[in-house]
Order: sequence, then C-alpha cells, then structure tokens
Amino acid sequence: MVTAADAFVINCHRHGGQARGWGFPYNPASIAGKGSVTPMSSRFRPSCRSGTAAALLISLCASACSSGAAAPRAQELTLWSGIAAGFTNGLIQRFNSALPQIHIGLQSTAGGVVVVSAVDSGQGQLGLAQSDVVYIAYRRGIERNLYPHKNLRAIAVLWVNTFYVLVRRDSPYQSIRDLIGKKVGIIRPGTSGEFSTRIVLGAHGMDYTDVQPIFEPTDLLVPKLGSGEIDAVFSANPLMLPAAHTLSQTVPLRLLPIGRTEVNQLRGSYPFLKPVTIAANQLHGQDRPVETLGAEWLLVCRSDLSEDLVYQLTRAFFAGLPAMARDHGEAALIDPEQAPATPIPLHAGAARYYREREVLR
Repeated sequence: MVTAADAFVINCHRHGGQARGWGFPYNPASIAGKGSVTPMSSRFRPSCRSGTAAALLISLCASACSSGAAAPRAQELTLWSGIAAGFTNGLIQRFNSALPQIHIGLQSTAGGVVVVSAVDSGQGQLGLAQSDVVYIAYRRGIERNLYPHKNLRAIAVLWVNTFYVLVRRDSPYQSIRDLIGKKVGIIRPGTSGEFSTRIVLGAHGMDYTDVQPIFEPTDLLVPKLGSGEIDAVFSANPLMLPAAHTLSQTVPLRLLPIGRTEVNQLRGSYPFLKPVTIAANQLHGQDRPVETLGAEWLLVCRSDLSEDLVYQLTRAFFAGLPAMARDHGEAALIDPEQAPATPIPLHAGAARYYREREVLR
C-alpha cells in the first residue's frame, strides 16, 4: 500500500525537485522555503516512531522541491575602473550576458592607483590598471598603501596607454624642461596618468615644485589649454583625446616629445614602460610622428576567485573581443597573442585558458 509519505516522495521525483534542489552553484544561495507538515490522520500512524519518521521525510521533500523551483542567486562581483568608460561598460555587459551565474557591477574611480588597492583589499574583485602601477603595487606597494599587494592576479594584457604632452602650436615650448614655472594641467591624483606624470617630470630632473600644477579631469583641462589659461596638458590614454582632436581644428596644437634617452633611463626603474611613437595626423596639422612613452593596461582580479570562474571570464573576454573591437577603439588595440605576457602572476583560471588555447591550435 502507498502511504502519504510515499506519495509525496514520488511527486517530488516526478517534478525533478530532487535533481535540481541539491545542485549547488559556486556561490551557493540559501535553500529557499522550509516546507510544512500537514497533520496526518490516525490510519497513517501505525506507531509514534513511524509517524515521526514520515513527517520528517515529508518536511525534507518539501524543502527539496521548493528549493528546486528557486533560481540560484548570482554571485555578485565589482569591477573597478577609471578609464575607457565605453569599453568598460561594454565589457561588463558582455560578461553578465555570457555568464548568468554572476553579476558584475561597476565602481568608477579616479584611476589605476586606486584600483589596485581596492582589488587587493577585497573592495572589488576585478579591475583595469596600468602595468607599471600593478607591478609596483604587487612588489612593494604604492602611494599610501606601502605593502606588497599579493592578492592581485592578472587575467590579460589589454592596450598600450600612451603619454601625451599637449601645448599650443604657437607656444615657444619645445621640451618638457621648457615648462618650468608654467601652468601645467594634470589629471587628478589616484590615476595612472598622474603617476606617469611624476615619473616623466623626474626623468627631466623636475617635480611638481618646478611647475604650477592644476589637477582636474582631462576633458576640463583641454578647453583651458585652448583659451590660454594653462600652458600644457599631461595625459595618458589609449587613444588621442577626442577633446584635443576637436580643439586642434580651431586652435592648432602640438605634442612635446619624450625622447628615447629619457625613456631608456626610466626603464631601469620602471621596466614596463616602453617607447611609443605617436603616429602622424592624431591632431589636425600634425604631419609627423612624435616619440613618447607608454605602458600596457591590464585586466586584473583577486587571487581568491575560483579557478573555474576566472577561466570562464577569460574565455568570455576573448570570445567577445571581435565584437568589442567593432564598437570600441581601445578593444581594437588589444593583441590576443600578447595577452598572457603580464608583469605579475596570471590567475590560475586565466593560465588554464591560455594553455588550452595553445593545445587547440
């Protein structure tokens, strides 16, 4: 004879409750629902002990069935970034679409110096930051956080961030040292661009006491250069600033060079800086290439993210890269062959992806 408890168990199996109810995701959500027990009539209670067992079984089955009906809660992650807003938002959207088991939110911030400490401390799990900043933070710490950031891991090398020094074409300035005593626009502290500015000034025997620094977002500084309120703008970006390109059509601009001698001198202390040539025609009327320096940007993460999760993130990143390159100029600069060449250790999940990619070729 089929008892009420038997019938309840059979019903759970028919609806797949048992199969779904006990499969835990990476970040397991609490089992939803606790079920209820309806008092049983006396003909289903041959003894107190068997009645208690049946009630317990019904309660467990009810919990399993209700758990199977609830969707697992997505793992919440935060990506910190202070650059390339369009690219960053597009990347997050693609991650969230490709991996429904996670949900990534964006924390906008000043720049890479803030990002590395936020990811290392656990305020975020992912971030975009410049390679020299990441390397220094990992090895010995950076700015006020002077301790090795050993929770950082790399996922991929992205693009090269190029250092630009903009002046008006009709100005007398021909080199960085010509700016001594002048009003210089610099992106806000906490950014990789501001960090690079200090490095460049140092290579020319200068610091902020030798200029009149004005710290503001670059998009606010460029119009001030056009109006003559400031004498130069220091900026680090993957592409020429749209505001500078637009301004150069009405106010002729020039780029000051940073020569190979200075770049090679800097590489002794900052090995991930590299010589970069700015192609001609980045500004209206710029008919010659200009030498400067740059540093690669990285996609980084925390070391305690699971190997499988970071593997899935890395795979989704490269699967979506062709479409990203059509929509965002920065993505078109990413070389998949150079992506594993990071200055700090790769996360195990990213390393697994790159090994499999090599095997499948």
